[in-house]
Amino acid sequence: MRVVYIHSTLVSPTADLLDRHAAVIAGARVLRDSSAEWAGRDTLLTLLADGDELLVPGLEHLGATSSMILASLRRAVEAGARVTLLQDDLDGISILRAAALLESLPDADRPSLRRDSRPYHRATPERVAEILALTATGTPIRVIAETVGLSSGTVVRVRRIHRVLPHASWPSECLSSAD
Repeated sequence: MRVVYIHSTLVSPTADLLDRHAAVIAGARVLRDSSAEWAGRDTLLTLLADGDELLVPGLEHLGATSSMILASLRRAVEAGARVTLLQDDLDGISILRAAALLESLPDADRPSLRRDSRPYHRATPERVAEILALTATGTPIRVIAETVGLSSGTVVRVRRIHRVLPHASWPSECLSSAD
């Protein structure tokens, strides 16, 4: 399956970009997602399989934050799909490698994490990606914890480390949850 995913709530020159890459995207299905919750992206990432190709105009079409973008890239690559960014002519694996290199560098703004840090003792990369995806949809912490099979405390720590959603941007119904 070849799919072009466009998050249509973004104000970017996707029409011009798609015209320039008409030969590359010929024969691909075009999925335009206008949901604020990125529901189309989440569904597409669930359906991707080994050998599929995901074409996106740019990184911003994969998520609202860098954590969401990296989680989307990881999910697609782990499913065996090839991700291509049309705007920069980059592939998803290269971006994930660069992100891994950057994450390994010390960051003065963030406390360093021990190698065996608690959130990653039982929270596999798949569980972390699922936590981040469910958090982005506004799912309460206790529901996320039950879904991924981890404690609420671990879910909170994973969210804090990845800084998925700042408190100011949480929907009002999430403020009354177990946060």
